[in-house]
Amino acid sequence: MRIFHNPHLQIASKKITSEVSLPNQIRCRKNYPWKNWGETASCQPEISFYPEKVEDLIDIVKFARNTKKRIRVAATGHSWSKLIPTDDILVYVHKLNHVEMDFSDQEKPKVLIECGATVKEVNNVLERHGYALPLNIVLESARFGGLIATGSHGSGWNNSTLSDLVHSIEIVIASGQLQRFETGIDDDEVMNAAKLNLGMFGITYRMKLYVQKSYTVRAVDRRAPLLETIENIKELIISHENCDLFWWPFCDQIWIKSWDKIDAEITAKPRKNLWYDFEAAITSRLFRETLKLLKRFPQLTPEMCKLFFKMTPSVRDDIVDLVEAIHYRRSIEVTKVGCLEIAFKVDPDFENVKKAINIVLEKNREYAAKGKYPLNLTMNVRFINGSQCLLSPAFGEGHTCFIEILSRADQKEWEQFSSEVALQWLKLPKALPHWAKEFEHIPGITTHIRREMGDNINIFNDIKQRLKLDIDNIFMNDLLMKIFLVKS
Repeated sequence: MRIFHNPHLQIASKKITSEVSLPNQIRCRKNYPWKNWGETASCQPEISFYPEKVEDLIDIVKFARNTKKRIRVAATGHSWSKLIPTDDILVYVHKLNHVEMDFSDQEKPKVLIECGATVKEVNNVLERHGYALPLNIVLESARFGGLIATGSHGSGWNNSTLSDLVHSIEIVIASGQLQRFETGIDDDEVMNAAKLNLGMFGITYRMKLYVQKSYTVRAVDRRAPLLETIENIKELIISHENCDLFWWPFCDQIWIKSWDKIDAEITAKPRKNLWYDFEAAITSRLFRETLKLLKRFPQLTPEMCKLFFKMTPSVRDDIVDLVEAIHYRRSIEVTKVGCLEIAFKVDPDFENVKKAINIVLEKNREYAAKGKYPLNLTMNVRFINGSQCLLSPAFGEGHTCFIEILSRADQKEWEQFSSEVALQWLKLPKALPHWAKEFEHIPGITTHIRREMGDNINIFNDIKQRLKLDIDNIFMNDLLMKIFLVKS
């Protein structure tokens, strides 16, 4: 662990008076409301800061410490959970978006990413050099600080989370120092806490991730009978490097999306295709307006879901580069939806995966019989390898299934439906919610997290205390305090 004492990063001490003046040269707003993308979390912090360099982050942290205020950080706000809301100080990191390659170790090239860089900005740099991340989320508009902090994941039987790709991470801790945690210098346990810390170690400035040479894959999208796919799911998943499942309510077919490495010429349209981007933007907006219609007329849901499924890009067989396979949908963030996602360890015969899928099918039928349609989008099932990060829901040996449901329906019905589904999912082995998705509405969820993640939470808290990263808990908010500071 390295603590930098670069004289250019030292901020002059302020004379503490009854009212500490705001940091100079940093744009800020007072009492400016914030709301996340999914409109599931909001707050009105006393001060919102807009830093442009690491010195600004240091200055902001020192100001918070001197005024005894708490800090949280906002990126694009694509997280559904209440990890961000604060009444005190909110830091927007959009201007901290520099990305560059690091070839200092030719055998293990890396990419250096400031916390506010979007997935697209990172991909642009990687693609110019012929490299790629082996996994990523579908959205290219999300920012890396949030992705790493929450242990966000893509898909792939042998892949883990984005946080597991971190080689080093630089964080401004509560003392105002810029502290680096680095693989090979810090012990594994410290690194496995720092790489996924939910913003509780401090404000992440930048991180360095392992990358690999890009390659081509055969991307196959096909429709298959739903019940047959569920029955043969083990053979299907383990026969591909990457295999995702998508089911639309009231459909008797399912979308199977797979890709596998292949050495062949690309057969699809160029990844950066303006017409494709324009078409995706238009169709996404039409889709958004249709979902608004279903909120007013839910009885149309069964037939519309069948139509939605037919309109998906679920029939395809192309050779594409890896990045295009990962980011196969454009403009999907246009449609604001609810999203609940749970992770659990896959048992050897996949029986618990079948059970998790059938829970949704049965619950959907139960609600439809009452004339209620809270699920009007999709169920998505993905698989990854175990994570080494202490706070990851995929932590530990063995493969993890991430299963999620998405909908834009009546909020009250959606919360009731999704919480009922979640309560059954959480009975599966080592089941935990994805930090970035909706979960606070699930009855007893904080107690469940503390019970299932208890040992790792204790280790995480011990590391945080031992290294004196945030003794006064200035980087916490109400949700994090309920989970990490309340004894079970």
